[in-house]
Amino acid sequence: MKKSPGIYIHVPFCEKKCDYCDFYSLPKKGEADFDDYAENLLREIALYEDAMSIGVSTVFFGGGTPSLLGTDRLVKIVEKLRPFLNDGAEITMEGNPESVLHLDVAALIDAGFNRFSMGVQSASDRLLKIMGRIHDKKTAEDAFHHLREGGAKNINLDFISSVPSETMEDVAASLAMIEALNPEHVSLYSLIVEPDTAFYRRYEEMMEERDEADRIHVHAYGKGLADLGYKQYEISNFERGGHKCAHNLNYWHLGEYIGLGPGASGHLKGRRYRNVQNLSAYNEALREGCAPIEEEEMLSPVDRDNEYTMLGLRLNEGIAMDALMPSGARFDTLYKEAIEKNVNDGLLTITNGRVALTRKGRDLANRVEVDFFRL
Repeated sequence: MKKSPGIYIHVPFCEKKCDYCDFYSLPKKGEADFDDYAENLLREIALYEDAMSIGVSTVFFGGGTPSLLGTDRLVKIVEKLRPFLNDGAEITMEGNPESVLHLDVAALIDAGFNRFSMGVQSASDRLLKIMGRIHDKKTAEDAFHHLREGGAKNINLDFISSVPSETMEDVAASLAMIEALNPEHVSLYSLIVEPDTAFYRRYEEMMEERDEADRIHVHAYGKGLADLGYKQYEISNFERGGHKCAHNLNYWHLGEYIGLGPGASGHLKGRRYRNVQNLSAYNEALREGCAPIEEEEMLSPVDRDNEYTMLGLRLNEGIAMDALMPSGARFDTLYKEAIEKNVNDGLLTITNGRVALTRKGRDLANRVEVDFFRL
């Protein structure tokens, strides 16, 4: 039986675009822009009714800042999807603290939202200012309590490590905040900044010298989260109580997903596609009844093998030695030399018939991926 796809909905609006962000996003303008976007998103959903007919396993509102849309629009979008949702489908809404505070959380939960993800990024107001965030620590704490008081039982908090000038004291403060709030899930990302951004130019010297500090800080986060009872299940993700993110697991297991909204990517029937990264062009295409797709490609068996391996090795569970790759070949046969080399280098380990990254391997995951990449 074919597995149900997930849905990713890209909401491109932000109160203010962060200096380091390279996702497609636009500064908030007015309510009319939100209404036009939501209306055309409903039109786009209708174009994928056939793909959704076998059910939808997860929905993820990402961005941008989905919480800016407000309760009524978010509920209306879920209502459009409701006929296709599997029982117990995971429905996640990303948000930033300043706009989460304005949501009717109980109404969102009644509509089906059962997972909330909030960009806290740091417990340090100094680092938040460096990142160009418009909230402070207290606003993040207030927003978290607002979610809890509204009935949210599954909350993820995003944190960013390796911000220029970050200290071990900053890491400890963020861990203390996590302990106090006690979310079900934590995502931890090392700050990645493209060289042609204003942020990189501003902190260029610090960015080039941070690799060793990055490893030290990420290891400290990992140990601190483990001490708090969180289990790492992917390079950047930690959970407790069985609260892994089903939507992201579908990505990492090379599952299918429908991408909706300007700039969103999708993966259906071996085809990868991306919507136009322009809100006006997106709206115009859908008003004319056309899919707003800008790029698409059919993935070859080698492409799919590469993605399967790259994504599978990010998971702590790794990849089974006897796993059948999308091309039909066995994993241990196809990658015999790469496996042996990286085991000998201490970057991979084989346990109970599964190949997984060691801690050193997680630090050098990009290097490992190169050995498994096939042309």
